[in-house]
Amino acid sequence: MQIPQVLTSQQCSACRGCCLFRAPAGDWSPRLTPDDAAELMKAAPPGEAWQDGTDRIVLMPCADGQACAFLDRKDHLCRVYPSRPFECGLYPFLLSSEKGGFKVYAHLSCPGIDLLRAAGTWESAVAKIRAFFMDADVRSFVHRHAASFPDYALSQDEIEEVFAFDPGGALWAEKPRIEAALATGPRRLSSLAFVNMFAWQDFFKFNVEEIEGALCVFASQPVGTFLYWPPLSREIPAVAVDACFERMREINHGGSLTRIENVAEEELGAFDARKYRARLRGHEYVYRRADVAALRGNGHKSRRGEVNAFERVHAGAYTWRPYGGDDFNACAILFDRWLDGRFQKHDNETYRQMLAENRGVHRLVLAHAGRLGLVGRVVEVDGWVAAYTFGYRLNADTFCVLFEVADLSVKGLAAFVFNRFCRDEALSGFTWVNAMDDFAAEHLAQAKRTWRPARLQAVYAVTLKD
Repeated sequence: MQIPQVLTSQQCSACRGCCLFRAPAGDWSPRLTPDDAAELMKAAPPGEAWQDGTDRIVLMPCADGQACAFLDRKDHLCRVYPSRPFECGLYPFLLSSEKGGFKVYAHLSCPGIDLLRAAGTWESAVAKIRAFFMDADVRSFVHRHAASFPDYALSQDEIEEVFAFDPGGALWAEKPRIEAALATGPRRLSSLAFVNMFAWQDFFKFNVEEIEGALCVFASQPVGTFLYWPPLSREIPAVAVDACFERMREINHGGSLTRIENVAEEELGAFDARKYRARLRGHEYVYRRADVAALRGNGHKSRRGEVNAFERVHAGAYTWRPYGGDDFNACAILFDRWLDGRFQKHDNETYRQMLAENRGVHRLVLAHAGRLGLVGRVVEVDGWVAAYTFGYRLNADTFCVLFEVADLSVKGLAAFVFNRFCRDEALSGFTWVNAMDDFAAEHLAQAKRTWRPARLQAVYAVTLKD
């Protein structure tokens, strides 16, 4: 991601104001995205202390106050310049994460702003930065890392607003309408929730329309369009089904992409068998919450042993607590380590592709967990985030576990997380826990079966017969 440079290196070097701070900590010291941290781990000299467990670079005492750990004081140059953080590359512009969207500010303390204005190049500099943030990949990056950026609105006397934007605005605007439509029936499949649609917005362009009294969500990719869910209404109207298939046939010029995904078994009767064919796509695993919470009996012996082993070995050294915005970087970095471990252990290409796609999905949801209304928990072991899990209310009696990631090197931790989540007070009112499907990965199916599901819930796709 190439950030436009509006000031020359000579202008920046002449100033010698950057990378120096008055206080040991504050909003002006470099803040890292998980990608920044990963790059700096490669670029930093071995053994050099530049991290302190937060999402900022360590500041070192100097005659002028505090200096970035990577600043060479002799020539005032950055020792890791090619790998410098996003915020450093963007400066003198600042990206601010604020309620309802993002704003780009100019930091008036930078003398380069006055230089640009005096030279008559300020407007062209702003145009370059605006064009940068209009790029789809950049907007996706910003949206996924929203929790990494501070709210600079608290420093109004030092900044000047340049422009505002909201990369997820269109989908957020549809949230009330979508959730109202989902509430018209007792949805049982895990995908039938706004968060599921929100999580995959980097992969599909969603178009929401009302057709024949039902809300219809079309998902499009360059290769074609399909209906993400069945038409949403109290009863699935046959005329809406026909109209959706006709629309998709026109867009896709026929072809196998024309289909309706995420259809529950009890909804198959709404599709005329003379016109449409249902294809089983997999099963979701549904557990009785109280059974997983208690782990009684021989059927749960192995899982009970794992949980007990974790609690015994780490007694007094672990914490189960709610997820907070400050946990974003730690959780995102944990996912990357977990991903590497899974890749080393499994060579199933379908499963590997699913894991790779989920990297962006996890970051997007982690960044917006509060706004999405998710229940999130983290486990700290010896002061470090070693696991996280998230879920949401699917219907009145069912809670769905959306994510569960645990450090693979901590024995028994994954079992502890699922068991402890089911014991959490936030889930106490639910009878069932839906742990989603197994992605057609046999090792994952085997793991889910060991928790003794109360039922397997079939998921279908419906296509045209001809």
